[in-house]
Amino acid sequence: MTVYYADTSALAKRYLNETGSTWVRSWCNPHSVHVTIISQLTVVEMFSLLERRTRDGSISGATQSALFGAFLVHRNTEFLVRSLDDSISFAAPAVIGRHGLRGLDGIQLASALDAASSLGEALTFVSADVRLLAAATAEGFATDNPTLHP
Repeated sequence: MTVYYADTSALAKRYLNETGSTWVRSWCNPHSVHVTIISQLTVVEMFSLLERRTRDGSISGATQSALFGAFLVHRNTEFLVRSLDDSISFAAPAVIGRHGLRGLDGIQLASALDAASSLGEALTFVSADVRLLAAATAEGFATDNPTLHP
């Protein structure tokens, strides 16, 4: 069993057909023995991502609604969700400072650090963002990039 921390760029591949989607779906589903952890922030980011796709015409409004609905069901039934609490908001600026990350990426990485500490488990940090993966590696995580799994 592997414990994955998936940021939004990775998790979106479960819902959209992109490079790496097959790989993400192989471990991020209810029939897998793996655990997937996400940040509460991912709810907002996923909606934003799907909204952008609707505006640019790559998915329809009906598809957006269906995908976001499926994601919300999975959030409640399949993922371990890390709350955005004070420990995350206090840790994120330090993570941002150490690695020069953008704000939301700092929250994602701080959430993964909090999850690893709370669970006492080694996590694999999964993202399609190369800069965020470098920061996660520097923080001691095993990492993987779904775009490397065509």
